[in-house]
Amino acid sequence: MHPAHALATPRWRTGIAQLAAILTLSGAGAAHAANYSGPLTVSLLAPGGITSDGVTIDPTPLDLTQSLTPGGQIVPGDGGSIGGFMLPAEFIKNIGTSFQLRVAEGASNGTTGYLGLGAQHARYQFDGLNITGFAITGLSYSLKDNFLNTGTSGASNEAALISAQVVKLLSPHSFEVNLDQIKFRDRGLGESNNFVDFRIDVVTTAVPEPSTALLALLGVAVLGLTQRASKR
Repeated sequence: MHPAHALATPRWRTGIAQLAAILTLSGAGAAHAANYSGPLTVSLLAPGGITSDGVTIDPTPLDLTQSLTPGGQIVPGDGGSIGGFMLPAEFIKNIGTSFQLRVAEGASNGTTGYLGLGAQHARYQFDGLNITGFAITGLSYSLKDNFLNTGTSGASNEAALISAQVVKLLSPHSFEVNLDQIKFRDRGLGESNNFVDFRIDVVTTAVPEPSTALLALLGVAVLGLTQRASKR
């Protein structure tokens, strides 16, 4: 074999390396820019109404909806329907593709005060979860103070909540957080200061954009032609 031929890299290998580099860069750019592509919708639903002390019940179903911009938050007194119903310690934040929720004790029986009805839980429901270049396939969450994965939980029934799927993915674009199942731990600072921190992270998988998929198909076709030419 001629020395020059021995040192030369086959064309098809060079083509594969170049194609892999292009696809890697495309995927890296999509991951770096991952966030929700449009406004989200948050609903506060209590089909059984509310209670303030565990005895006096307002059975009127609660159905409130408020828009949440990507990177935004819902806080008490923000002028929105849910913000106007929140307790002072509560809030909902979107950070990247994750969420932070602080839910406070709203009734003297150690619950939020939001009531379910039959098989329907009182809940926050998040809709409109769309991430350009990604598909949502699941979620993970924790109930630890300061939105950590370890440490103290504000829920006295944390294990039961996790077993009952207190946070549940409803579809690739929606999830819920059940509110009527929460039992608050007494922090010794008064009922109004008992709360639970939820940190919710969506699990995604990359979906090639049409231009990237077309590039891959063209690359495969070019590599096939190069291999045939090399054999000839």
